[in-house]
Amino acid sequence: MSAEKPMAETILHFLMFFGALFAFVISLGQFAQKSKEPVHLVYSFSFAGLGLWLFHISLYSTGIFDQWPGIYHLKTLPVPFIFLVPPLMALRYKWIISNRFIFRRRYLLLFVPSLFSAILLALPLFIDGLKPDNRFVDARPILGESFASLSPYFKLVYASFMLPKLYLVLAMLPTLVSMITIWRKQPACRAIRLSRMGYLFALSIVSSNILAVAGDLVSIGLLKAAVLMANLFTCLVYLATQRHPDYNRLLKIENRKAHYERSRLHGLDLERILARLREIMEDEKAFADEELSLKDLAGDLGISPHQLSQILNERVKKNFSTFVNEYRIEEAKTLLVDEPDRSILSVGIAAGFNSNTTFITVFSKHMGLSPGQYRKRNLASAGGGSDESA
Repeated sequence: MSAEKPMAETILHFLMFFGALFAFVISLGQFAQKSKEPVHLVYSFSFAGLGLWLFHISLYSTGIFDQWPGIYHLKTLPVPFIFLVPPLMALRYKWIISNRFIFRRRYLLLFVPSLFSAILLALPLFIDGLKPDNRFVDARPILGESFASLSPYFKLVYASFMLPKLYLVLAMLPTLVSMITIWRKQPACRAIRLSRMGYLFALSIVSSNILAVAGDLVSIGLLKAAVLMANLFTCLVYLATQRHPDYNRLLKIENRKAHYERSRLHGLDLERILARLREIMEDEKAFADEELSLKDLAGDLGISPHQLSQILNERVKKNFSTFVNEYRIEEAKTLLVDEPDRSILSVGIAAGFNSNTTFITVFSKHMGLSPGQYRKRNLASAGGGSDESA
């Protein structure tokens, strides 16, 4: 690169190629693991492919080696190997989040695009008039006039630079959908936080490739930005796995748990169950039973306690205790005002609380004032009644 070029451009090109080198280093580190579990090999090969991919994008988007006589071959030969990255990356995440991963023969179809690209690039060996030329692989937006001037064959060759990126987006979408269940849980523990981080990393892969596809289509500047974005998240993945060596294991466990919990509601008529739940609580006043339990209420609904707990958490957004106590508090508020001569203790018991202390504590926390204060305030605003306080 000439010394006349701006320093900013030099730094940009350095950072782009550094990301490719760093991905290769991560790959070698995984390959050198003492544990030769298949997941480590998939991890290693996927990052080796990512390194090759980042190098290839940097090579044709920067054009800093275009003066080399053999640059056409250097830019095209990696393409069949780059087509291996999308299936490897998708299988890697599938391996992580699956309870038991089996490589099935149908997965071999994922590698067919790599074979087709190899055949495409080999055609000049058998067809006269398809002589490779460095000018045919210069950086150019596919929607630009320069690309339109290429012959049909070299349009396909140049388009093959973009297609692996689009392929990866399509290959990773099912993984993103299957992993989204981890966002239904509160990030209270380390495993869930790591699982969410894993989801964000997968999302970053897809996002950077969408940006790269846009760059191939309309702007080489966007293509460079996509490389920098991918490099950043590659570094973050490395730091995360160094800080949390059991990252892959925790991601697998948490996603498996989330899928299991989601499957417990499969086949249930949730709207019917929720309607019956409201009927039991509002019309039959099941909350007034001070010994009401999650198991009892689930039995009345004809479902398991685990299913009811999940319905309350996901659909009502409350746990069992909060759900029942809110009904009890509403009942107590009515009784405090409608029956001013009734004692606070009697009101609490009638509403379903098993002791006066529990009633006052829960009521005060929810309402911001004690039952006696609530009664006094509301009766005063109504123009009369008892001033009894707790």
